[in-house]
Amino acid sequence: MTRVGQESPDDSDVRSVLEEAAETLRRLPAGLRRPRLTSWPEVVRDSSSLLAPPTEGRTRPAAPTPGAIDRMDEALMWLLACDGEARRLVWARACRVPWRKLEDLDGRSHVTLRKIVSRGHDQIRRHLGRS
Repeated sequence: MTRVGQESPDDSDVRSVLEEAAETLRRLPAGLRRPRLTSWPEVVRDSSSLLAPPTEGRTRPAAPTPGAIDRMDEALMWLLACDGEARRLVWARACRVPWRKLEDLDGRSHVTLRKIVSRGHDQIRRHLGRS
């Protein structure tokens, strides 16, 4: 992260911090992602399900560290320096959305989208240079 008195970050620094923020956000607990359909407790049918390791589904990623959460909060504030169009695309690229999918969603070529993402990174770097 760039603090007051430090040099302005380059494009790869901004990109890597935003990618770390996206990964940290992904690793945060889901909270109430699935609404409960009933208030009845889950019933255990037999003890083998308790003793066997879970085989279905993916395991949850490790929880992020407090420092990673602080860096994520700061990086998310950086996005406010971008205009709306650039903010959406910069965050999508930080979340590793492929250019091809962005082309399909947005309707413009990857060359145009890359220019918009570059403009967003420039806006963030200018904002950090003033901080």
